[in-house]
Amino acid sequence: MRFEIHGKMKSFIAGALCSLAFGLWACSGETETQVAAPDLSELFENVDDAEIDVESRSIVLPEGTSSFKVDNIAALGGNKCYLALDDDPVDPEIDWDNPVSTGTELEIGEEGLRLVVLDDANRVVAVWTVSLPEVQSSSSVAPASSSVAPSSSSAEPKSSSDAEKVSSSSEKVESSSSEKPAESSSSVTPQSSSSETSVSSSVTPQPSSSETSVSSSAESSSSEREEPQLPGSDFSARNDFWATTSDAMATEKTSAAIKVTSEANLEFNGGMATVTTREVEGSFLFIDGSWKMAGGFYFAGSYVGETALDIYEQGSDGGTPSTGCSDISKDMTFGKPFTARPTAFTVKYSYSHVANKSTDYPQKSLVYVMLVGKNGKVVATGAFSDEASVEMKSRTVELSYGKDPFGLLSGGYPVAEGLSLGTGEEDVTSIHVMFASSAYAHVVCGGTAGNSGKYRGGENSALVLDDFKLIY
Repeated sequence: MRFEIHGKMKSFIAGALCSLAFGLWACSGETETQVAAPDLSELFENVDDAEIDVESRSIVLPEGTSSFKVDNIAALGGNKCYLALDDDPVDPEIDWDNPVSTGTELEIGEEGLRLVVLDDANRVVAVWTVSLPEVQSSSSVAPASSSVAPSSSSAEPKSSSDAEKVSSSSEKVESSSSEKPAESSSSVTPQSSSSETSVSSSVTPQPSSSETSVSSSAESSSSEREEPQLPGSDFSARNDFWATTSDAMATEKTSAAIKVTSEANLEFNGGMATVTTREVEGSFLFIDGSWKMAGGFYFAGSYVGETALDIYEQGSDGGTPSTGCSDISKDMTFGKPFTARPTAFTVKYSYSHVANKSTDYPQKSLVYVMLVGKNGKVVATGAFSDEASVEMKSRTVELSYGKDPFGLLSGGYPVAEGLSLGTGEEDVTSIHVMFASSAYAHVVCGGTAGNSGKYRGGENSALVLDDFKLIY
């Protein structure tokens, strides 16, 4: 972080904060990664005479200051900044919905506020108390010495329960490139990490009633903050928010005396949905002559294909169907309007794996969420896949803002055309969600007998979905 404070004070702050960070790292028990110290020398563009107590991490703004604006968050060197919603100096409740970013204007208010600095692994580097002179010692803002731990013990738990909070932030279970860390006892949801956990009984942070406003978009209290869920995400019945290729799969079509057939590959039963990879067959005078393999897809958006011929040969306008590959994602429109900024998603599912013969496109499932802004800018991504059967379980995956750790945009998966990765700070305008029994079988390949090695999916591989939820 950077305050605009000049002269010798800059050097003093930077040096002292380095010492604080080394102490924090030593207390945390980490031996592999050092927590970087935040630089608070020039974070805000319109504060010149703030009084900073580095030892107690207290910032007293000049009298009469009503707000201050972030100049350049990049000066944190990879660290991130959020508002704290409580007084906990070890594991504070964090306002994940409103990250402090370049251009953010913070209103100080009579009660002051607390800023939490996190490193790239979402470990607490420092908690700073910000106040005005007239409220610095009032009951509404606890003195920094009591509400914020000294540098030598800022990461050291004061009890066994605090020890669990600290250790849980670095615990990793079933690591995946885009999945989130295990929930701590305080139910804080990290913003960017890379490990997975099963769903906790409480994963949504409960906002404090004393939330400080962050720009005009956060003027309402956190208890009123919108946390929308997607319609039909309990899979009790099919919902128009979602699209599928199943109807086309189940509708036979004859072209040039060749009949193309398959069967439905989306089923709802007992509050669960199942998408399945199935063959599409072409026959002439009741003699089967060609076969292709198509995945099962249930996704947020729409699909214009109407018959099995549209699956077998996307864009066919009659004549003898081709035996080449058919990219049915060209008939898919991805995404539905959406403006919220969830931090993760959780889904209860099982997966039955049936291998194919392709080495370039092996059979695996695919589940992803992308938040997309204007001009095709991808704001956040989160995804996972399985290459072996999975019993029914719950899985929580973090949304990485400004990152694509799974490689959704470059891995040959069914995604919208024209997307490019953004910074993560863009406004969200739509949400793209995909449930696929075969990650690559939106390209429907095969052909005549002996070409099953071209299949991009494994026949009868199935993804069963029981519940889906966005986490904030």
